[in-house]
Amino acid sequence: MLRVYIVTDSTADLTEEEVKQFEISIVPMNISIDDENYIDGVTITKEEFKQKMIASAELPKTAQPSIGRFVEVYDELGKNGDSVISIQMMRSISGTVDAARQAADITETNVTVVDSDFTSRSMGMIVKEAAKAAQEGKSVEEILEIVEDAKKRTTLYLTVVNLDNLIKGGRISQVMGMFSNLLNIKLFLQVINGKIEIIQKGRGLKSLQKKYDEIFEQMKSAPNGIQEIGIMHAGLSDFNEGNIARVRELFPDVPLTIVTTSPIIMSHTGVDAMAITYLENK
Repeated sequence: MLRVYIVTDSTADLTEEEVKQFEISIVPMNISIDDENYIDGVTITKEEFKQKMIASAELPKTAQPSIGRFVEVYDELGKNGDSVISIQMMRSISGTVDAARQAADITETNVTVVDSDFTSRSMGMIVKEAAKAAQEGKSVEEILEIVEDAKKRTTLYLTVVNLDNLIKGGRISQVMGMFSNLLNIKLFLQVINGKIEIIQKGRGLKSLQKKYDEIFEQMKSAPNGIQEIGIMHAGLSDFNEGNIARVRELFPDVPLTIVTTSPIIMSHTGVDAMAITYLENK
C-alpha cells in the first residue's frame, strides 16, 4: 500500500525522538561562521554554534538547502511510488520553500510543498500533526487539510533581548541599534500571517515580563485548551528560566518541550532570545 512521507527542514526544532517516532525526513540548512561552512545538526551542534557565534565578531551566514539536496530526498522517498508532503519554514525569512518547490518540479516523485507560515517548533508541531496523519494512512488531500487546520491553531511569540545580530544583519540600522542598546530596548515579536511583526518595544526586561504575563493569561483562556507548548531559546538566562518555570506552573498537564533553537534562527535573534509557541486543541 502506498503512503505519504513528511519532509521538513532543520529549523523545525524537532527532537531526535520525535523525528524517529513520526518518521519525519529532515533536510538540513547550511550555515557559515568565521569562513567555516557547516551543515545544521550534522557537522555542528546547536551548543557548538552558539559558542562560536558568541566568540565571533561577524554575523553568521545562513543558506537554504540546495535544490539538488531536496531532489535527492524526494527521489529516495518516492522510489516505490509513495508521495511526499514537504513543509518548510515561512517564505518571508527564507527561500527554502522556493528551493523545495523547484525540486518538486524536477523529481518524478509526487511532492506537495507547503509554506508552514511559521518556523522553529511552531512549524515542528504542524509537521508532527501531518506525520501522525501520514502514519494513520491518510491521503495527501486529507493531510493537507490537517496542516491548514494546525496552522490556524498555532501561535508563536519571540523575545529578542540582544540586538547585536539584528544590527549586524542590517535589519536594524547602526544608528537605531546604537540608541536601542543605550536605552536597553527589548523586542517582543509575533508571527502573524507568515511574517514577523514587532508587537511591543520596551526598556528592560520588565516590559517583556508584562507582555509574557498577558500571553500566559491568553493561553489560560484558550476556548478548547492547549494541546502542546514549545519553548525555544538561545540561552537559559535567569529571565528565560523564570518564564519557563511559570509555564510549568500554569500548565502542568500540557506537554511541554524545551529546546535550544536551531543555528539558523539563533543567527538572527542573537543570544538569550526565547520563543514560546503553542498549539490549541481542536
